[in-house]
Amino acid sequence: MTKIAEIIKNDLCLGCGLCEAVSQGKCRMHLNRKGFYEPEITGTELDDKISRVCPGITIQNRNYGKHLSIWGNVLQVSNAWAADDNIRRQSSSGGVTSALAVYLLESRQVDGVLHVGVQEGTYLYNKLYVSRNRNDVLARNASRYAPAEVFNHIIDIFVADQQETFAFIGKPCDIAAMQNFIAAYPEYKHKVKYYLAIFCAGMPSYKATEKALATFNKKEKPRSLRYRGDGWPGYFTATYQDGTSCRMTYNESWGKILGRDLGFRCKICPDGIGLLADIASGDSWNTKDGYPDFTEADGKNFCFIRTDKGLKLFKEAEEKGYIVTESLNVNEIQYMQRYQYDRRHLVGWRIAAVQCLTGGILDYHGLGFYRTALKGNMARGIKDALGTAKRLIKLRGNNGKQQ
Repeated sequence: MTKIAEIIKNDLCLGCGLCEAVSQGKCRMHLNRKGFYEPEITGTELDDKISRVCPGITIQNRNYGKHLSIWGNVLQVSNAWAADDNIRRQSSSGGVTSALAVYLLESRQVDGVLHVGVQEGTYLYNKLYVSRNRNDVLARNASRYAPAEVFNHIIDIFVADQQETFAFIGKPCDIAAMQNFIAAYPEYKHKVKYYLAIFCAGMPSYKATEKALATFNKKEKPRSLRYRGDGWPGYFTATYQDGTSCRMTYNESWGKILGRDLGFRCKICPDGIGLLADIASGDSWNTKDGYPDFTEADGKNFCFIRTDKGLKLFKEAEEKGYIVTESLNVNEIQYMQRYQYDRRHLVGWRIAAVQCLTGGILDYHGLGFYRTALKGNMARGIKDALGTAKRLIKLRGNNGKQQ
């Protein structure tokens, strides 16, 4: 069995499209029956090349250094939000990543910003765009809790103008994919100057979005769909052709529908916190009784500045009035981000189970998950490992029946 077939069999594909980009036409992405993107590949000669760049199985943390904690390499941690009230409100949380992107463009430090937005003419499907000004960034600045065609055409973008440089905004696995690609194709090393990551708890399928929309009992398809934003955390809001809108809270949409339909790879994710980025940001939730409180409020991000380059950018954006910051004790984040905190302690156990069942298919380095696993509750970790093994065995059996 080829490595690529193993990736698909074990549900480790993230659907990012990078294999299509490097395949010279021998791979095409398609939507599978579960509502995730998956490759169709002709021939086996691409096996080594694709497995080297695939973020589903290969992640190398180049930020691994001495400033280590459960949260990885952190030079500074701060609360922050966009100084522009419109950016702050329309973004999924505090708008810091959008404000940093606008600053990089307006200070001419990059020529474009690479990030995901909804495809023109659809309400559902997502793809990678190049934003070149403030309006472009703000048109694509809210979270899309669904798959995206991210890297299918990345080589076309890079070769269109050899001198152009970019900032790249993405989920942590997207950051890993881009860095894998550049490591394999060093001629593009100069193209991406900054990596800005968004904390991620997993990628729901397109079917999850359709399930959420079905609760509105509308026969027609929406004209547009917003997963979050226009407040914090904002509402899952569908707007229809007649101008009417239906909405549900973040807790209803993510907590009860979207977040319950994740692929297996997301459940063993070794990095939901942007370990490879220059700056990683997440929701700086207000807390209640030691847990996140999703009551509507003014959006705030907490930001992990992980590299010297990221620290310089963060300070410049603050000095130039693009972002507002306040001090934050890193120990508070375990309460704001209880899921991520717990996952950092458990994921090493899950990965160990997958390695045992796949003969060591995962090539993850510098992510610290085994070290943090040993600092957590061992009984819970063993239970998680056994649960992961049972889930993977069942999944492989189902995938085998479908082939």
